[in-house]
Amino acid sequence: MKAHNKVRGSYRNIVKCFETASLSSVKEGATWYLEAQDIAMVIGRLGGYKDPQALFVGAGVLAALSPQVEWGDNIQWAIQLVVKGIRKQTHANHNKALRILHGEKPIDVLGGYKVRAFFKAIVAPNGSGEPVVDRHALAIYMGRNVVEKELQYLQSPVVMARLQGAYKRASNILGIHHHELQAITWLEWRARKGITKQVKWQKEVTL
Repeated sequence: MKAHNKVRGSYRNIVKCFETASLSSVKEGATWYLEAQDIAMVIGRLGGYKDPQALFVGAGVLAALSPQVEWGDNIQWAIQLVVKGIRKQTHANHNKALRILHGEKPIDVLGGYKVRAFFKAIVAPNGSGEPVVDRHALAIYMGRNVVEKELQYLQSPVVMARLQGAYKRASNILGIHHHELQAITWLEWRARKGITKQVKWQKEVTL
C-alpha cells in the first residue's frame, strides 16, 4: 500500500488540538517563530554577518542542525558551531551548516521538506512559506501517536502536500497564520505527551 493511502487523518484533528490547547501553549506558540527569528539573528551576528544577512545565515544554520534534535539543543549546538566550531550533529548536517556559515545560500544547501520549511518559517514567521510538518505535526493530523516506521511517510511529496494543506485549511478556519497554528498545536501535543524539554536560550544555553 502506498504511503498516501496509509496516512489517514484530518484537518479536524488539528482544529481540535488547537481549540483544546492550554493557555500557556497558545501564548508561547503565538510568538514561537518570532522568537526563533530573534535567535537566528543573534547566531548570524555571532558568525560575523550584519543584518539582514545575519537572519538568513542564522536561520540556515539552525535549520541544518535541526533534524531529530530538541529545540534547546538545536540553539546551543548552533551557537557552539558558530563560536567554537564544535560538531554535535551528523557530519552531513554539520557540513551543511558550515557551508551556510561560510556564505552559501541556505535554500541551495538545505534538503528535506521539513528542514526547508523550517528555515523559511524562521525567516518569515508571517510569510507564505509551507507549514512545518514533523513527527508531532503528523501525529496531530492523525489524532494519535505515530510509530517510528510511519515517519517515512513524511518523505512522500503526496503525503507532505496533504499534511501541509490540512494545516492551511485548519488555519483558515481558525483565522490564524498556519505557522502560529503549527507552533501552538506542536507545543500542546508535546505537553500532553510529557515532552517538555524546552531550554530557554537566554538563561540556560552555554557556549
